[in-house]
Amino acid sequence: MRLHYHPLSSYSRKATIGIGLRGDPIELVVLDPFKGELKTPAFLAMSPFGKMPVLETDDGGSIFESSSILEYLEDRGPRRLLPKGQELRARRFDRLGDLYLLDPIGKYFWEKSDTVREKAVTTTARAWALWERELADGRPFLCGDAITLADLSAAVAAYYAGTEGLPLPEAIVRYEARLEANPVLRASCEAAGPFVESTKPMRLKK
Repeated sequence: MRLHYHPLSSYSRKATIGIGLRGDPIELVVLDPFKGELKTPAFLAMSPFGKMPVLETDDGGSIFESSSILEYLEDRGPRRLLPKGQELRARRFDRLGDLYLLDPIGKYFWEKSDTVREKAVTTTARAWALWERELADGRPFLCGDAITLADLSAAVAAYYAGTEGLPLPEAIVRYEARLEANPVLRASCEAAGPFVESTKPMRLKK
């Protein structure tokens, strides 16, 4: 199987982190969206909306959207990201993280307007409050001692909040440190870093 992705893309990072935690032997193929590689006929045949990441499966099919990719791999086994008895919890926080952390932070990453920043700060503050409440009982991650699907969007979002100067509650700063102590998470941050720097000129506030 092959995953087509880019190290800067939030949802690509979510998928590659999940794959790394699972240990799947999947070939990682880096796309260059800045050279139109999301618009080629070959890519659109796999991902008709021109979105990444996309997984080429070993049966000749393709799956796009990061959560769908990880759910597909979990169904193949073994289960590592959806712990038994906490599947709904993991999926709930995965969805909350996508909608109310990754999406607003991602928009501000590329569009440095005061309006977009204000919305990102307001929306993510409400979302982080949910994470703070769930972590208040001392658990290191949302489903216990292991990083699961519930944590992946939040992990990527916290990293980009830091690079873009968006506020993080102190409890989330500590949570991010625990996440990034994992070698898979740390490697993902290190891979993204050079692209954060190289895209700065095109992302500066006009």
